[in-house]
Amino acid sequence: MTSKIFVNEVTAFLKATGYPEPFELSPMARGVNNRLFLIRRNNQISAVLKQYYHYKGNLRDRLSSDYGFSRFLWDHGIHQIPRPLACEPLHHLALFDYIDGKKMVHSEITSQHIDQVLDFYFAINNCRASDDAILLPNASEACFSLIEHIRLTEMRIQNLQKIQVLSETDKRAEQFILEELLPTWERVKYTACKKAEGDNFVLDEKVTDGDMRLSPSDFGFHNVLVDKDGALIFMDFEYAGWDDPAKMVCDLFCQPEIPIPRKFHLYIREQIVKDLSNPEMQGKRIEILLPVYEIKWCCIVLNEFLPRGRSRRAFMKNTLNPEVKKDEQLQKAMNIVTTIRNGEF
Repeated sequence: MTSKIFVNEVTAFLKATGYPEPFELSPMARGVNNRLFLIRRNNQISAVLKQYYHYKGNLRDRLSSDYGFSRFLWDHGIHQIPRPLACEPLHHLALFDYIDGKKMVHSEITSQHIDQVLDFYFAINNCRASDDAILLPNASEACFSLIEHIRLTEMRIQNLQKIQVLSETDKRAEQFILEELLPTWERVKYTACKKAEGDNFVLDEKVTDGDMRLSPSDFGFHNVLVDKDGALIFMDFEYAGWDDPAKMVCDLFCQPEIPIPRKFHLYIREQIVKDLSNPEMQGKRIEILLPVYEIKWCCIVLNEFLPRGRSRRAFMKNTLNPEVKKDEQLQKAMNIVTTIRNGEF
């Protein structure tokens, strides 16, 4: 149920932007980190309102990142996104054009869709030398050396070892983390370091400025709609910014919601590294980091067991039994570790 206070905040925001009244506000089903609402006028959907999840101590402003990156893209003629219309920082609100599209499933992904993903990425980076691109922030959890990538995952592993055991599901998660995830991570970390040594990488050597790229971050088909003409529409840029292109490729394949078929991995990797310095070595960096990011995404899946996961559920007004959701996430994490152990990538 939408509170009267929230409706009043939205009404004031829309009025300030010149949005015509009257309108009807109704919640959408989609959304994991943010609340989404359809805005209707005369029984026609005219826009989407986003209320961004925000918590005390959050160093990244989700609204600023998402709206700012969307504005950057739109202003540079990249229109395969919902057009950004207005934002209101005080209440973490943003207004976007409504896209009449559908979500994809894993089995629907074709080589034509992959090419659209790559075209979008390269269109973004064709603008990376512009004055306003330089002002864009680093991506969330941006890493620029192999050791930074490894340490970031190590930190997530450490955080998971501190979960509060308040239920039987928590107890099973704790057992899984200590007995399966942690040993698997130690093997992945050791192997990554040995491969890096064998390929003559210096672990703390940073990506050169010339090889840094603009990344949509959290990039993948989970943040895509297909419009009536079959074109992909990309959205949700809360984590976007400057990053190591290797991280973008790893995230693309490791996000678990709508995984990209593994048969496209080599093609995507070759396309991403072809305009970087020393493409062969850049490809090897991706190979080294891919298992590291599989572990990182396993940790992300288990965020449901951390205080921030509970806070986000409260914000989203999720009525699903939290133990059911935690059990689902734990099973996903178990599947990821099984995949890593079987060497299925």
